[in-house]
Amino acid sequence: MNRMGKYGSKLAVTALAVAVLAGSGPVPGVSAESGPAGPQAPEEVERFVDAFFNQPDIQKQMAGAAVAVVKDDRVLLNKGYGYANVEQKLPVDPDRTIFRVASVSKVITATGVMQLAEQGKLDLNADVSKYLGEVRIGNRTDVPLTMRHLLMNATGFEYGDLSDSTTTDLSKEVSLKQYLLNNSPTIIRQPGQFYRYDNLGFTIQGYVIEQVAGQPFGDYVQKHIFQPLGMTNSDFRLTSENLKRLAVPYNQLGDILPTLGTVPTEFPGGGMLSTGSDMARFMMAHLNGGKIGSTAILSEATIRDMHKPQLAIHPKLPNMAYGFEYSNRQDANGQYVVEKSGDVDGYHSGMWLIPDQKVGVFITVNKDFEFRKPFFKAFMNHYYPAAGKQADAHGPLSSSLAEFAGTYSDLRNRMWTSRIRAENGKLIVQDPLGEHVLHEIEPLLFQDDQGVKAAFKRNEKGEVQAFYYDLKLDSWSEKLPQPRPYDDVGPQHPYGAYISHLRQLDVIGEESGDNLFRPEQPITREQFIGWLIRWSGIAPSKQKPVFADVADSPYAQHIQAAQELGLIQGSGGDRFFPQQPLTRQEAATIVWRMAFNHLHVTPKEAKIAGHTDSWAVEGVRFAVAKVLYGPEVIEDQNGAADYRSTQPMLRQEAAVLLSRFADHLF
Repeated sequence: MNRMGKYGSKLAVTALAVAVLAGSGPVPGVSAESGPAGPQAPEEVERFVDAFFNQPDIQKQMAGAAVAVVKDDRVLLNKGYGYANVEQKLPVDPDRTIFRVASVSKVITATGVMQLAEQGKLDLNADVSKYLGEVRIGNRTDVPLTMRHLLMNATGFEYGDLSDSTTTDLSKEVSLKQYLLNNSPTIIRQPGQFYRYDNLGFTIQGYVIEQVAGQPFGDYVQKHIFQPLGMTNSDFRLTSENLKRLAVPYNQLGDILPTLGTVPTEFPGGGMLSTGSDMARFMMAHLNGGKIGSTAILSEATIRDMHKPQLAIHPKLPNMAYGFEYSNRQDANGQYVVEKSGDVDGYHSGMWLIPDQKVGVFITVNKDFEFRKPFFKAFMNHYYPAAGKQADAHGPLSSSLAEFAGTYSDLRNRMWTSRIRAENGKLIVQDPLGEHVLHEIEPLLFQDDQGVKAAFKRNEKGEVQAFYYDLKLDSWSEKLPQPRPYDDVGPQHPYGAYISHLRQLDVIGEESGDNLFRPEQPITREQFIGWLIRWSGIAPSKQKPVFADVADSPYAQHIQAAQELGLIQGSGGDRFFPQQPLTRQEAATIVWRMAFNHLHVTPKEAKIAGHTDSWAVEGVRFAVAKVLYGPEVIEDQNGAADYRSTQPMLRQEAAVLLSRFADHLF
């Protein structure tokens, strides 16, 4: 869970994991002598993990971390590294230092759901509306939503991420019922047909637990999961006591982040607080047939159901179990692994279970520095080295690869566009992480040169409908039709490709009803925010706007969402001036705030010429460094770019800024 509903973190994590500590080789100072036997001796596991954390890049960047490794019913490692509070040099104590585990919370929520299903108190395949009381979910399809769909992240909701999931008011109390009454979703795609990460779906699961069990979600989890397992330092509430032991969160620059509460207060999709010790106990229960010692929280049969594939774009590329996920399968070295990660500003967690080996690994950190993927890859290379090379590509098996070519829009983050073309018996994918070559290894299943798999799905007519690539973990992408061209944007228009891109993503349409884009007209502040929020995939807010002058704006709730995300601050107290032209430096600052606050992008250096107001310098430098502009910006003889910061931004220039921001982010 992230302030943008994990939206930002997933993008950032994908890129950082590629760029930081690739982890393909051995950890310095540790041999691979243990071979495929897996972790056995606590002393050897500690040497391995110590060596990982002693790497200079890790030492330089990290704040603190807790790591747990379990096998069978034993804890092989439970250790803290670095500092829970850097300024006070307070070391991480794995037994007492509390971290936000963010979306790892979802597997605890799923465990609660499966307990009630096992007891016959709810039916995973029944229409979920029977468990929702006063809460109503709109459905534009003829297929009812079930608990199984919710557990698989296959809800079909229009939006799964909302902007108001955190608060600085730690005394604020928002119940699950009130939250869902205020934010009830609408189903626009057939449930069960598409995979898309969905925070709102797990919030609904927590509310169903309340309804069926007849007690608050947090009380249920304490009584039926935490207490039986001896997880004495875990909670879904940020109490005054655990606040004292909460690791201080830091951003990527090492600045302290504010302590936030969650909305709703007990947030089933991402509000759990825990320690390394407690998460070790949870993993052991899941690896030992649902029990620790003689205490059982689930039956062995239910545990098996939770750990097996439930939704897959291809049988060899699964996406979801119940609550658990599958990702980066190439890093598992042929082992069967289910996992769950969690991301919120300043905290990042990862949990991996290898059920066949009864081995579990958990890591949690308190800084926006990504090393979970390199850590797990190093762990697997050390303890379960790959038996041989990855599956060979067999050349094109389909009669024509051309049917896969096209533009695909991520179902969760519209800004993530994959452009696919067929070339010399291969598919070439262009996305925000670069260009990738895919080789067909089975019908509809592909693999890149690094062993990362991708797959396509057909609809009932046999047409290619969806695409998933294991570099982008949280959603399938939908194949898009070609957009209708605007009458005033011809094929040779210098900004035409960017305008067409945003129209194809349904970010912009016929705002005036005459199929004219008016590319050289200045964009207003409200229009730009409307484009930005639609393009991000975040739902418009349902809260009352804080700005007094936006009530009549068609973008009022988009503006409120941007305010809740900290992207805009308004002008002159409680006024936003929605119809005022947006300056170029204002636009650059808004996208920079999104990049820095939610995608954990670090500041960029760039030579800029001309006048830029001091408050906008970082944003303009970012826009120039990432070349988020068209032919309107020209470099001088010294390589400095005059961004024309104080001039109004034209609509065609706004299209370039947003289109190139996604394509050039990493």
